[in-house]
Amino acid sequence: MKEHIFYSIRTGKNRNVNGFSIDELKDLFLRIFDQLKADGYFAESFGFSCADAGFIEGKIRDVELETFLKIQKKDIWPIEDHISKYTEDDLFDIIEFLHLHISKPVDGTYHDSNDCGMHWESFHKAEGQSDFREKMNELLDLYKEPFELSENGEILHKARRRIV
Repeated sequence: MKEHIFYSIRTGKNRNVNGFSIDELKDLFLRIFDQLKADGYFAESFGFSCADAGFIEGKIRDVELETFLKIQKKDIWPIEDHISKYTEDDLFDIIEFLHLHISKPVDGTYHDSNDCGMHWESFHKAEGQSDFREKMNELLDLYKEPFELSENGEILHKARRRIV
């Protein structure tokens, strides 16, 4: 089924027809990241908080250190604290980093104490990466210069789609 293109976009009257600014992109990215985090997509790698047990570590014990070692930049993690100062390169680096460490939660147990939530115990990395790419590509397609997140997790320039 062909994607519906809304009237103001088709006619060029939408103020965002030429793409979102980096600040708008960062805001939308943060909202998507927060949703995925709340849904457990980063629990395996980055851990999660439990109302009774406190913070339960993931595979990466120190995410701030890991981002510094891999991306070779300070002040990238935690995302919520630093995104307002991200450049385009910083945002794209963190998207690629997250692609490496996301996994879809598959099975777990619900912890109802203090409305704690799910404690995920098994994950599917490839499905999580696929879900992440879908969301990121939808977002990146809206940017003033469209990019895409490839299957191997690299951000690449993409030709602008024509509206006809």
